[in-house]
Amino acid sequence: MLLSRGPSILRNIYELNGRKQTGVNLQQIRKCWTYRTVTEPKRHWKIIAECVGGVVWWWIFWNAWHDYEHITGHFPEIRPIEWSDEELGIPPDD
Repeated sequence: MLLSRGPSILRNIYELNGRKQTGVNLQQIRKCWTYRTVTEPKRHWKIIAECVGGVVWWWIFWNAWHDYEHITGHFPEIRPIEWSDEELGIPPDD
């Protein structure tokens, strides 16, 4: 079935590529909000965004440095020197 439809599909592709695409308008100028274009934000909003972003990253790094237990967990320190032979699976000396 695919082989029988192949020539007609290729012919349609060839014809569509030969036509001028009139549905694309690249030079739209509008004064309101549109779906695909974004207006440049005002300078004071950029400054506010940078300041808020700086405060957020400061908060993240401050808490990561001073409250690192949130990342590593609240586990006791592992000290293998205090483990007994039984805990390590070493049979007793006979």
